[in-house]
Amino acid sequence: MTFSNLTRCISASRLGLITGVCCFALFISIPGCKEKTSTAPPAKNAKSQTTASKSSSTSQNGSECDTYIDNTMSMLEPERLGISSFVVRAVGLLNQWASKCGNFDADKPALTDSQKPFFKKYLGEAQLAKMDLVRFTESDAKFIRDSQLFNGMVNAAIEGKSNDVERVTAAFYYCMSNVSLITNKQNVLPLSPYEICILGAASAEQRAWIYIDMLRQLRLDAVLLKPAKESPYKLLVGVLLDENIYLFDPVLGLPIPAKDQPADAVLIPNPATLADVLKSPAILKDFYGEEAANRFSAEELKAPQVLIIGRSCEWSTRMRRLEDSLSRKQTFVLFRNLEELKGDPGFISHLQTIGKGILKDAEIKVSEYPDNEINASEAVTGDLEKRIASVKLPFNAPVPYDVKLRKETKDGFVVPWGAPTKKLLKTRTVQLLGDQKSAIESYVTTRLESGFPSDLIVPQKTRLMHGMAAHEATYFLGLGQYLLGEDAAASQAFNDYFRLYPGVNPERTIAAIYLMAFSDAKSGKLSSAILTVGENKPPAALKPAFRYLEKRWRAIRDNASK
Repeated sequence: MTFSNLTRCISASRLGLITGVCCFALFISIPGCKEKTSTAPPAKNAKSQTTASKSSSTSQNGSECDTYIDNTMSMLEPERLGISSFVVRAVGLLNQWASKCGNFDADKPALTDSQKPFFKKYLGEAQLAKMDLVRFTESDAKFIRDSQLFNGMVNAAIEGKSNDVERVTAAFYYCMSNVSLITNKQNVLPLSPYEICILGAASAEQRAWIYIDMLRQLRLDAVLLKPAKESPYKLLVGVLLDENIYLFDPVLGLPIPAKDQPADAVLIPNPATLADVLKSPAILKDFYGEEAANRFSAEELKAPQVLIIGRSCEWSTRMRRLEDSLSRKQTFVLFRNLEELKGDPGFISHLQTIGKGILKDAEIKVSEYPDNEINASEAVTGDLEKRIASVKLPFNAPVPYDVKLRKETKDGFVVPWGAPTKKLLKTRTVQLLGDQKSAIESYVTTRLESGFPSDLIVPQKTRLMHGMAAHEATYFLGLGQYLLGEDAAASQAFNDYFRLYPGVNPERTIAAIYLMAFSDAKSGKLSSAILTVGENKPPAALKPAFRYLEKRWRAIRDNASK
């Protein structure tokens, strides 16, 4: 068997309350609507009324400010990410809040002269300019939407986990499963983080970016590690916990395995730390095997590039002030301080001091990669723009029609077509946020919606959209069953994918093979899992993973038979 063969606007109750308050205020201000009182009340009462008036004004202002934020965050909920008009409206509300509530005019959220020397050590001019903005932009609004998405994703991933190591490991697997590796560099597209998550496929660096942003929602620091001399497959994510830096490989979608692992664990539950690897270089050599020369070595990890990954707005004062004004129910994270702030030493100091200075020889910088990717995704034109529109097309499906309104013509029946419902987009968002059961049910109906009556005249684009949606739904259905732990059903779903769509999308096929092997191994079908990774020739990017997993699963099977 080979790859070629498988190939969140005010709520109604709040609106009613505000309307009632306004009407009541109007009523009591109309002459004749209340009895006349003394024009010269006692001084004490006048003072009391003044105090009450100030208190009422403060309360009203506070309520108005809360409304700005609540409405904005509602517009920017993940479920509305596909509606661009909400972004423009949200930016308007954010900037009204900034002027009326955030005190941005009198106290601008810009870098001070004393801050600039520090930041210039680690950020470029373009990054500093974005940090220094004193009003919110559409890019800021999209970042807030992404933050809500990542918050939902990471909370779904870590449910039931009892400690931080378990949580970061579970979040890693959740991210890698939802966003598979694109093994051919030519297939990588400039996309926003939201688009990456919806489409579910990305480069190793894009996957690392998503994972690091997910961890930021747990207020955990993580960085991208590269060797001084960069190489395509030499990427690791380092997660900072206590005094350790835990290592994860975003190319293979696997943690670097610590020496001690449960003998019967199908995947890798215990990630190695940077200190482990520097002490025992064989950890990486044994993990990468014959491909070790093309992967990170312990020697290179002694003085790596340490890249802080995040959009420039994440370090900005405007985003800090906004986060400080969120309500208790808005638990997502919008800001991380790079320098010392209110007793927190900051991200950069955290890196410089962790593990008794284990990164003292490393080059630390704030990467421009996220900003550059965002800029590129917003500037696509020509053929590239068409390619991206093509891969997004199925997520607009289905297009509704009413067969009762059909009219007969000499070529067949015609019907009026409605606007695309974007159901697949909504379903995929629900899946990312952790509701696998609802997503699976929707994927099943999406597959059924791909067909049309034989005598119905269907626009070519609509037919293509529905067919592509069924293809995506078949893959994501298997993914949903895998994430639910329904491993046998997941394996069967991926088999259905191979049978129905052989060779349609080689990158999807590779991802399905990978997840099918995991599903078989986890369901006890070790021989089938071994066969999958043993007989399929993997792309160069994934070679070490296939070899390592085959060896690990053989050991589990052999020990079980003794």
